[in-house]
Amino acid sequence: MKTRTTARRAPALLAMATVTAVLAGCATTTDGSKSGSGDSASPKTGGSLTVAAGTEVTTLDPAKGSANAMALTGEAIYDTLMAVPELGGRPQPNIATSMTASPDQMTWTMKLPTGLKFSDGTAFNAAAVKFNMDRAMAPSSTAAALLSSVKSVEAPDDTTVIFQMKAPFADLPYVFSYDGSGTAGYIASPTALKKYGDEYTAHASGVGPYMVESWAPGKPEVLVRNPHYWNKDKKPAYLDKVTIKTIADPQSAYQALQAGDVDLMGTVDPTVMKDAKNNSAVNFVQGVGQDQDSIILNLATQPFSDIRLREAVSKALDRQAIADLTTEGLGKPAVSLFPEGDPRHSDNTDPGYDLAGAKALVKEYEQSTGKKAAFTYTCNNSRPATDVIVSQLKAAGFDVKLDTLDTSSWVGAFFAKKYTAVCWTMAGFLTPGGLPYRFLHSTGDLNTGGFKNATFDKHADAARASSDPATQKADWIAADKVLTQQLPWVWTTSAPTGFLYGKRVHSADLQNPSRLRYYVPTFNNVWVSN
Repeated sequence: MKTRTTARRAPALLAMATVTAVLAGCATTTDGSKSGSGDSASPKTGGSLTVAAGTEVTTLDPAKGSANAMALTGEAIYDTLMAVPELGGRPQPNIATSMTASPDQMTWTMKLPTGLKFSDGTAFNAAAVKFNMDRAMAPSSTAAALLSSVKSVEAPDDTTVIFQMKAPFADLPYVFSYDGSGTAGYIASPTALKKYGDEYTAHASGVGPYMVESWAPGKPEVLVRNPHYWNKDKKPAYLDKVTIKTIADPQSAYQALQAGDVDLMGTVDPTVMKDAKNNSAVNFVQGVGQDQDSIILNLATQPFSDIRLREAVSKALDRQAIADLTTEGLGKPAVSLFPEGDPRHSDNTDPGYDLAGAKALVKEYEQSTGKKAAFTYTCNNSRPATDVIVSQLKAAGFDVKLDTLDTSSWVGAFFAKKYTAVCWTMAGFLTPGGLPYRFLHSTGDLNTGGFKNATFDKHADAARASSDPATQKADWIAADKVLTQQLPWVWTTSAPTGFLYGKRVHSADLQNPSRLRYYVPTFNNVWVSN
């Protein structure tokens, strides 16, 4: 899950180029995705768009909401202080005009433009950024972990924000970019937050291309163009109105798209993606998101406090068979924290499929402890790989009980640490100093599996403190090696993402898979034809 908590995760990145080419007709991308072919038409202003979202937004308060749940709307109404234009890139100024560190990296200075206004007409300035950062750093905030290295925030004038650090963190600018794992880059109107309190979401106010016209629990969200959008001259918002409908079932969303009731959707459902590739009625593009599915093992309890059974789990999994049977040929085996294409990818790998070896480890454990290799595997009820994984574990001699839960209960079990083994997804990340650090460092707020390893912590901390890319890379590779040896997470398969849209939908973002890193679509650059 895009923690992905994400939960699964989130959309294309920000700071995308203005649309200069549009799609019409049908072409095929290198991965077999279908998208429109280029033409000479110019983007048009006006019209409406309906987007299917898999999760309902319950709050748009950046200090209270899930990054994954508010990703689609949050990107549209807030934009972000910094941005990473494409997968593998470095943070670039977006709303902020610059962000620089002192030589010892204990002070970061962010500069802001002048004259910006929130959609409610109030001033966007350094005081507003500080107000949001102070809220985000509060212990109860859902963004607190991302800012755990920050000691204090100052706003000496309207265009300057100073971050005083507890410890060096070279990748701090990533925290203010969009990556689907946090909301620290979203700046909300302090006036609206104070005025509306718990009712803020219906009146959410940012500086992004769109603003909230209406929101209520259980009803579609409606957004309209923001007249105070900070970047409207360079990257205009084309649409008059965007309606976001919550459709949890991907097959239902796909049917709505084909019927013309929905214009745009994202999905991780392999059956939907396979059909869409061959469906001339819709356009389809496969993203290059680097989500990886896994099994998190609870090291704080038996039987996975024993390294032998963690190794047995890894050896029991025929990852290629899982991918072949459950991803319609779109996925592939996942073997370490860093997938192929990540600059930190190396020859580190979890123990591979070895059924005889897995059986021997299970037998050795049972004989030496006098206990059965028994556990409950907790997973949400929408994962096609679950039955295959359980079957493979049983074939290795594990006594496995399957506990399938709805998404809310499954996430709740993870956070409450009420699991022995739980399916999860490591969402694609801009920097391992973000989500992976939170999941795997001994102090991480998402480390519910109880993994504590001094060597891993040492390398992860060193990587976060270094501003040298080569040193960062070496330390993260060393940290990843620890993971493949200690196996707190056992990787299974990659999680392909797909984006489906109607023939009247056009966007440069949908033609560049390197911008499509998550399964939540973006519509900031979308325009529609008749």
